[in-house]
Amino acid sequence: MGVGETASIDERGRITIPSEIRNTIGKKEFNIQLIDKDTILLKAVNNTDLLDKIQAIKLEGDPEKAQTDFSKVKDEYGGVKHEAPRR
Repeated sequence: MGVGETASIDERGRITIPSEIRNTIGKKEFNIQLIDKDTILLKAVNNTDLLDKIQAIKLEGDPEKAQTDFSKVKDEYGGVKHEAPRR
């Protein structure tokens, strides 16, 4: 698909990206962004970037709060315990 060619949207709202472009890009996921009423931007998504970011997150707890008696905190802040629905 070159400059000036058009693609149609089917009845389900899909646009087919021509095979030569798909093969060149080599990706199956895209970020879609509406720039303005007449412009849509597709950017190939690199899933490994997101996976690397998620794996880099290190969650750490507060050792002091790990020993907190939550029943006391619940009472202090007005929490209410909801019973699980019976089946």
